[in-house]
Amino acid sequence: MWVLEWLCKPRGKPKIPMNTTINVICYKQKTLANGENPLMIRLCKDGKRKYKSLGISVLPQYWDFEKNTPKRNCPNKELIQRIINENINKYSEQLLILKASDKDFTVNSLIEKVNPVSIRKYTVLELFDIENKFFYFSE
Repeated sequence: MWVLEWLCKPRGKPKIPMNTTINVICYKQKTLANGENPLMIRLCKDGKRKYKSLGISVLPQYWDFEKNTPKRNCPNKELIQRIINENINKYSEQLLILKASDKDFTVNSLIEKVNPVSIRKYTVLELFDIENKFFYFSE
């Protein structure tokens, strides 16, 4: 009887759902040609991490790595802070909508909800028409 109890006993830690975190970091691992590092939004959920570029970069000397904010002497500090706040608000808003509707989501699906990728599908005939229009105008 004890063998059956031992076999049916749950093993390992129970899975506890983790909170989703949204932060902005200065990505030290990549240095651009002008010496700046890109600012990335970092989304973490269930041990998975995903980075999405904000499209702006800053010199490391103007970034406070402990607080993850631009320093006081950073040029265009207000503009950088506004871009950071807008992006965090977009992701937080979408996160609240998904949590309120009690839908299961991944980090990738959260990014797709905030930044939908529009892919236009063309037929072969439409592609030939586009190509013909391009060559007529270029001559």
